[in-house]
Amino acid sequence: MLNYLHIRGLALLDDVALELEAGMNVLTGETGAGKSIIVDALTLLRGARGRGNLVRRGAEAARVEAQFVLGEGARRRSAEVLDELGIELEAEEGLVLTRVVGRSGRGRSAIHASLATLSALERLGEQLIDICSQHEHHSLTHVSRHLELLDAYAELEAEVLAYGEVYTRWRECERALADLRARASQGAARADYLRFQLEEIDRVNPEEGEYERLRDRLSLLRDAHRWASFAHQAQTVLYEADDAIAGRLAVLLDEARRGAGTSSVLAEMQDQLAAAQVACEEAAAAASRFAGEVELDPGELDIAEERLHELESLRRKHGGTDEELLAHADAMRRELEELENADDHVAALAQRERELRVSAERLADALHERRASASARLAEAVERELKALHIPGARLEVHVEATPGGAGLGAHGRDRVEFLFSANPGEPVAALTRVASGGELSRVLLAMKGVLATGDHVTTYVFDEVDSGVGGAVAEAIGQRLYRAACERQVLCITHLPQIAAFADAHFRVEKLTEGGRTTTRVTRLDEAARVEELARMLGGARVTASAREHAAQLLEEARKYRRKEQARGRELAARLAAESTLSSKRLAAKASKSSERVRATKAASAEPQRAAKPASPKAPRRPAKTSEATPVKTTAKTSETSEKPAAKPSGASAKRKEAKAASKTSAKKSSAKKSASQSSAKQSTSQSSAKQSTS
Repeated sequence: MLNYLHIRGLALLDDVALELEAGMNVLTGETGAGKSIIVDALTLLRGARGRGNLVRRGAEAARVEAQFVLGEGARRRSAEVLDELGIELEAEEGLVLTRVVGRSGRGRSAIHASLATLSALERLGEQLIDICSQHEHHSLTHVSRHLELLDAYAELEAEVLAYGEVYTRWRECERALADLRARASQGAARADYLRFQLEEIDRVNPEEGEYERLRDRLSLLRDAHRWASFAHQAQTVLYEADDAIAGRLAVLLDEARRGAGTSSVLAEMQDQLAAAQVACEEAAAAASRFAGEVELDPGELDIAEERLHELESLRRKHGGTDEELLAHADAMRRELEELENADDHVAALAQRERELRVSAERLADALHERRASASARLAEAVERELKALHIPGARLEVHVEATPGGAGLGAHGRDRVEFLFSANPGEPVAALTRVASGGELSRVLLAMKGVLATGDHVTTYVFDEVDSGVGGAVAEAIGQRLYRAACERQVLCITHLPQIAAFADAHFRVEKLTEGGRTTTRVTRLDEAARVEELARMLGGARVTASAREHAAQLLEEARKYRRKEQARGRELAARLAAESTLSSKRLAAKASKSSERVRATKAASAEPQRAAKPASPKAPRRPAKTSEATPVKTTAKTSETSEKPAAKPSGASAKRKEAKAASKTSAKKSSAKKSASQSSAKQSTSQSSAKQSTS
């Protein structure tokens, strides 16, 4: 449940904090006071897009923070998102969601003080809060929404997901098959073209890195005379001339060696001259090798230029580098192989496509059967809710139409679902948009919510003025249904109707004030006297009369009576469930006891012939086996005593389900104890029989 909500800098809300109750919370106030801004804050916690115009003038950003108290089920459903963020909640610790929106519309999100993506906040928020607004009435008029509602009622989420995965794979395979067949139909011409291209590449037979090496070689060959002259000159100057550098260095090195022992400087010069001599000789050798490389072969230049031209031609056609050229050649070889074996590939892919289509059709047929089966139940359940909401003659038909064959398959199956409605007896059903008024649409939506709530795990329902277009007895009926829903989960309701506000467990008044030239919204929790005044204002307008106050007090008293009746109904339901569970446990225990007796009788009968055929040995006197038959009797007595103890009375309507669950768990434990005792008796009886056989 939503325990605490803190809003700062959001439109008219400067700084507002709400502490909510577990049951029915109601917000009332004049139109334009800012009630729906609170709903806007909750939509931000559910991942809605932030808008800069939501930020209050003078504030840097709008901030919404909410604390949720999670039960065991809500913790389990939230575990996936929390585990992804590395968040571990203590047993009694509340979960805090935070959303900050700046003036640019951008901001940040946090889950329990850990930064989170908007997607993670949305996933978590959708599990905690369900918002039903007056704008959602219009979604009922969209046929595409009807399929979603039927699937939610039938709890088909897993089946729809499984179908969607197969359907996606089938469509991908279908597209791949169409592409392969299109290419296969042009296979002969395409194969000839690929062969021609590959023959050209294979004839040239390029190697990786060859183009760069050949280009460098041509640069030398095109200026071979100059480079040959340079190499010859280098050899002469360094080594071959009479006064070559190498010879002069040798003379200097000899002189330095003679004095190296007498001077450290000469010793150092000796080392340096020796190194220079080695370097000179190595340079002369390199010049000799280079002269051989640039020695001009009359035909080499032409051959190299022709080869470079061939490589450049291939690069222009098939790729800008050697790597790209070779990769393109490999791709063409694979395509040619595929074309040459096109029939085999088409046959294999067609078989796969057929298998996926058959699988998708089978899953779609199963979905259709589930939907068709659930459609009548959904219509009946909604009609019951509508009767309670004062549309006694309402008829709802959930029309499920399947399109046969593979062509009828879509992302959600082969079904088209539409809700057809009639509010008056004797009138034919038709589309909701044609026959339902605004007030009727409101009640159809509430009825849908009431029916879908049975399989819904959301902890907090928010109703934003869904009571538009109704009043009087209808408004009272809506209030009763909302209170009944609040007995199962937390409800936050924004309303203009006093008949609904009277059912609140916590009533908040939202009012707009002007202070210091600025307009702001204040939210106040009302005590009993203030509630009378607020309901009187809602009944009579700006001028509150004594009769309006009397009427308001009467509304509150009638609502209290209904709430007490619902609480009593909850206690009766819990007691009935507990009694049924106890009776079921007794039946299971009796069945287990009879089964144990049959086992003992069978064991005893099988042991008699063995005792008659083989006398007992005097050396092994038989010891009487211990019996445990008293155990189940004792356990039964305990169970009986326990079942006679009066169950603890719940302290409120919201406790009735806890009583039922506690009673169910107690009875289950009793049944388990009885069953265990019976099994123990059977085992000991078997042990006794075995002992008898051993003695024989």
